[in-house]
Amino acid sequence: MNDSLSSESFLRGAKKAAHRAMDEHGRREYDEFALQAGVAVEKLAKAVLAAKNPVYVAEIRNNSADMVMYLGGHVQLDEEKVRTVGATEAIKRLQKIGVLQKDPQLDLLIDMRNGAAHASPDSALAKGMISPLARTIETLLNDLGTPLDAFWERWTDPLKNAVNEQEDQVFRDVQLRITQARHAFEDRFKNLPPGSKERVLTAGPHPTAGIDFVATKASGVPVFNASGGDCPSCGGPSMLTFEPTELTATGVHYWANGFTCSMCSFKVTGQDEMAALRKANTPLVVDGLIVSHGPTLTPAELAALKAKSA
Repeated sequence: MNDSLSSESFLRGAKKAAHRAMDEHGRREYDEFALQAGVAVEKLAKAVLAAKNPVYVAEIRNNSADMVMYLGGHVQLDEEKVRTVGATEAIKRLQKIGVLQKDPQLDLLIDMRNGAAHASPDSALAKGMISPLARTIETLLNDLGTPLDAFWERWTDPLKNAVNEQEDQVFRDVQLRITQARHAFEDRFKNLPPGSKERVLTAGPHPTAGIDFVATKASGVPVFNASGGDCPSCGGPSMLTFEPTELTATGVHYWANGFTCSMCSFKVTGQDEMAALRKANTPLVVDGLIVSHGPTLTPAELAALKAKSA
């Protein structure tokens, strides 16, 4: 039997496609991600079937008897006559023998891979297919007895998070984006001399420890930037953006509402994502600050300023 139809060969193909899928997701090419993710599931499903019995990957056609005997190692077939099951049928067979359970999200991912469900490059639908991909691959690897980290390697932690239902979606998304930005940054230095990455991180622009004026809102209240410490993705210098949250008679209260790294382009925006970033074991240098007006505002002046900023 052709070695390309062995369980080991299918497993290698699944791993290659899965890593391509994660790279495409990091580049926000979600249609390509869905395609490669579907290929990964199909190949890994065939790896599990072939590990149980090689004939389980045979496609039922007119020459099905010859195909079964070929997979059994007793008949030779021309390469163009060798046909194996597609993703949908492979999943159905694994469901019949109890390896997989019914999963509408997995069905949708395979539909996207087959072109039966449309997913444009900016499709939120395709972007959200990380969880069914991670969940299905973990189940199939467990059946094969293959360690998760041996398959996912540098993608192991974010893919574990993707199936952790104890964490909310925003946290999982931020964790994944940290890893994606890290890998994209590291990949830029693959073919460069040793130490290139470290020199770039050292020589790059570093925000000062102070606070920099950015812009003024319509109310006349300014927005500030300040150093955010080391980026959790690349270790480079980052920047926090502070938005006004409360006006008082003596000053303006600010809260960090954005995080940006110019080195690896990792960024988060909004209070939910900032909360997820803090939770991801990446404490920020400053969470909030207060800027004084100088002279105390009268109640009327304070009310007028609040009305203007509303």
